Amino acid sequence: MTNPLIDSIHPLRHIHSPFTILLVEDNPSDTELILHAIEEADLRAVGGEIDIQVRATAEGALRLLTERPVDLVLTDLVMPGMDGLDLLSHIQKIDSHLPVLLVTRMKGVQSAVDAMRRGAYDYIMKPVNPQDLGMRLHRAIRTSEILRFNSAFKRSAQQEARTTSLVGASPAFREVLERVNEAANGRSTVLITGETGTGKGVIARAIHDQSREQEQPYQVIDCTTMPEGMVESELFGHVRGAFTGAIADKPGLIELANGGTVFLDEIGELSLSLQAKLLHVLEENEVRRVGGTRAKRVETRFIAATNQDLEEKIEKGSFRKDLYYRLAVIQIPVPPLRDRQEDIAPIARHLCTQFGREMAKPRCYLNASAMTELTAYPWPGNVRELRNVIERAVMLATEDAISVEEIKSLLPSRRRAASPAQHPDTTASFLEAKKKVVAEFTSAYLRAQLATHGGHITKAAEASGIQRHYFSQLMKRYLGRQG
Repeated sequence: MTNPLIDSIHPLRHIHSPFTILLVEDNPSDTELILHAIEEADLRAVGGEIDIQVRATAEGALRLLTERPVDLVLTDLVMPGMDGLDLLSHIQKIDSHLPVLLVTRMKGVQSAVDAMRRGAYDYIMKPVNPQDLGMRLHRAIRTSEILRFNSAFKRSAQQEARTTSLVGASPAFREVLERVNEAANGRSTVLITGETGTGKGVIARAIHDQSREQEQPYQVIDCTTMPEGMVESELFGHVRGAFTGAIADKPGLIELANGGTVFLDEIGELSLSLQAKLLHVLEENEVRRVGGTRAKRVETRFIAATNQDLEEKIEKGSFRKDLYYRLAVIQIPVPPLRDRQEDIAPIARHLCTQFGREMAKPRCYLNASAMTELTAYPWPGNVRELRNVIERAVMLATEDAISVEEIKSLLPSRRRAASPAQHPDTTASFLEAKKKVVAEFTSAYLRAQLATHGGHITKAAEASGIQRHYFSQLMKRYLGRQG
């Protein structure tokens, strides 16, 4: 029988299937009795199927927990080697949401009660009573499913929020998304290039969140905000006494991100000496702490970003060519917002909706004239500047509709691009200069209308006051696009 609540949220219907119970018991006779009691209990899970995994030692149980998902642990309290209490402590470090039930004899009741104070879900007495076991396991299964569902729902909501921040409709943006998907499906290094404010950090996070390693650590280092010595320590870690103030061993972010991702923002700012050390990590998959003598194996994925021309820096000798090629296995160039005007309107709408929810103004929207003003602005600060303008517009809005006057008040006129008519090319003939002005105006006008109407050609043509077929001809001539 299905659960209507789970069914209503299709992507989360099966967190994983089957529902897995791990039984940890070193006594073969007790193992057989417990398995028989479980069979008699006729347990049910949302997915329908229940899988029982049996391990004779706590060490074997921990190995299984690193290899596959487990939903419930049923463990003996007294075992040779690591006992049930030690196993409980290790499990809580691996997954604090995993319910653990302890099985004990009468003389171990106090230990079981102490374990519950330390986070165990419940305890069961030996010899096991099938009815009692069934009741407690039924309750534990429901608890596990609720915890798993809530955790998966939260992760899904967080990922959706991050993914929806990648908004756009232009061919250039669709190409960026294709590169993101390509990068997320592997573990190759990625180099993201683009002007400041184009969203390189958002793209890096999206790659991690869409990868198989999305549950693993994600560490960020901004190479522009820390002195060189600090960057080295942050990246590689240090040992006690490596330098003044190093009073204890400290792992670096590369080590802490083992199994996950390190995002190196503005990689072009790294010194040549640090570039050499980073190259060693990329080639050997090992890291050595500052002042240390031993290297540690790491499986960390690197994503780097820069607003600089690294090939030019290579020619000048300030960036290593071998590091560049090692980083740029997958390259994602992010065009500036002025080169993809079609994206301005959808991004603005998305941000307006987002800030409207956050500021308790859910009905707030940008009217057509305000949107036209936004799409005509060149956005030298790219998406970051657009975000700031929309956030202020929503914050200051007193009506549902944000007007063009409100938008204009937030766009500094000194930063608006001068129109071609204001600064004509006087080196060309009159006819050539006029032709250039007309072409630039027409191209900008068409892009703005298309962006305002979400790429809908018929609506853009109607708003322009010209027939659709002529609008299409202009698109082909000035934008190189078929209508």
